[in-house]
Amino acid sequence: MIERLASADEVPETGAPEAASRGSTRALRRSLGSVRAALAVLTRIPVADPGLVTGAPAFGLVGALIGVAGAIPVLAVGEAIPSIGAILAVAAMAGLSGAIHLDGLADTADALVAIGPDASERARTDPAVGAAGAVTLILVIAVDVAALTAVLTGAGSIMAALACVVAAATSRAVPPAVARLASKSVMTTGLAAWFAARVIATDVVIALATAAATALAAALATGRAELAIAAGAAVAIGIGASIGLARVRKGIDGDLLGAGVELAQAGCLVVVAVLVSWPR
Repeated sequence: MIERLASADEVPETGAPEAASRGSTRALRRSLGSVRAALAVLTRIPVADPGLVTGAPAFGLVGALIGVAGAIPVLAVGEAIPSIGAILAVAAMAGLSGAIHLDGLADTADALVAIGPDASERARTDPAVGAAGAVTLILVIAVDVAALTAVLTGAGSIMAALACVVAAATSRAVPPAVARLASKSVMTTGLAAWFAARVIATDVVIALATAAATALAAALATGRAELAIAAGAAVAIGIGASIGLARVRKGIDGDLLGAGVELAQAGCLVVVAVLVSWPR
């Protein structure tokens, strides 16, 4: 579990510089540990075993890294062939994350259409993707591609590349917030229960602040507010959809958290596309 820093009044008066140095070293180790854990949870980048650290504070930062993977093909071919650039961007982000959130989205969709709690759980844990899951995957991926294509066409490759970064950062900051907000009102199971039990309010604030800083930096770099607006919308969509699904499913599991990530990412890209296409 992530350790908390000692308060200032716990530092003895004698040896204060040494104590401050040790505190800085511990803080750096905790930060690096969170980043390593977030990489292990959110990507398929091989990292050392993070142990019992959730990595939640670094979710926004690692999400931005995933967005950079999507930005590369957008910048490379997006101007010449917008649709291909958008497809490659969505594929790159899914590939770096191991498509784990898409898998959660599909499993959640299959569980929602099953009749009865037992059938719902069987559908969720079945390794095969059902009809509802397949349709949901196709629709969400198609929305991502269409939205990115619209941004490329309407605002260019730089805007579309930054949209990938902002969408990935804000969507990955959603699970800590959902785990913290909804875990007390609905049952959590499996990995989600382990995650929710260890996420603290500070983790949520740091994850959301990192995502917000990413969006603000992107908005300032382009001189356009669309990215910042879309980031706020993405967080609202992701949290709202996740809590709504939790109420229907009567619980939070890892698949539901993954579904929230994908819905937040799609929502962010759609909002950016609508705003850049809106008549000025």
